[in-house]
Amino acid sequence: MTLGTAQLGLEYGIANQGGKPTRKKAVEILDTAVGGGVVSFDTASAYGDSEEILGAYFTARVPAGQYPFITTKFMVEASEDTSRQGIERQIRSAAEASLRKLGLQKIPVFMLHRVEDMTRYGSAVSDTLIKLKGENLIGRAGVSVYTVTEVEEMLRHGVYQTVQLPMNLFDLRMLRSGILDRLQEAGCLVFVRSVFLQGLFFLDPATLPPQLDFTAILLKQLNRLAQDAGLSIARLAVAYIRDLPGVTSLVLGAETPRQVEENIRIMNQSGLNRQTTEYIEAFSEKVPIDKIMRALLNRK
Repeated sequence: MTLGTAQLGLEYGIANQGGKPTRKKAVEILDTAVGGGVVSFDTASAYGDSEEILGAYFTARVPAGQYPFITTKFMVEASEDTSRQGIERQIRSAAEASLRKLGLQKIPVFMLHRVEDMTRYGSAVSDTLIKLKGENLIGRAGVSVYTVTEVEEMLRHGVYQTVQLPMNLFDLRMLRSGILDRLQEAGCLVFVRSVFLQGLFFLDPATLPPQLDFTAILLKQLNRLAQDAGLSIARLAVAYIRDLPGVTSLVLGAETPRQVEENIRIMNQSGLNRQTTEYIEAFSEKVPIDKIMRALLNRK
């Protein structure tokens, strides 16, 4: 399990009822994660003050050399100089800022937050990341992607050894495409986000926002499947994705310490039987995932 920390720096997630937590609550969330054995944390320069919160927390509580595995992300800004030299300066500056905020000497995973930066600027980005690796400022380079095509493009570049991608009970395109097998063969770390589809799985089908009304029947089917299996939706969602070959870690965010405790508990429970997994795979093929993602992106 990787603790996703977007919630520590921003109001994030369609099911978020509490907003961004206070610093005190953020410390309680991190205390709960560390106490429960979590050693991997995901953040980004775009997640408000998430990097600063993590840096202050671990600097005060963890001896040098015992920091957890931290992934952070950066973006290339088109409004700035995008010559090869300009891109290198941007990326180097982003890495130095993240190192400073996180209190690190080396970032375990430094990841492109937008895949279009990889496709638009190509070798200018990858060559800079190779330099940063050579200077021991970053461990692995990675990319946060959305589609199978984007993963295929990432694999062509060679420098990227880590990927963060969306996958859940409604969206198994990465599995059906065979791209998980290719990532495993390439020795890539695979972090899966959106395991609960931004919290959609936990919404009441009877009180959905208007733009998501069409998902009510899908959520009812999902609830019925969980009931038939004698499991919570959270456990069903986590167990299925966790046990897929090639998956390294699930990025699970939390707004409260109790949610962290629950995620850790679920992560440590047993897997699903074959009948349940086969039903999930058949069911997911009928889900209009593109329509759902458009509705989530356009929600007010």
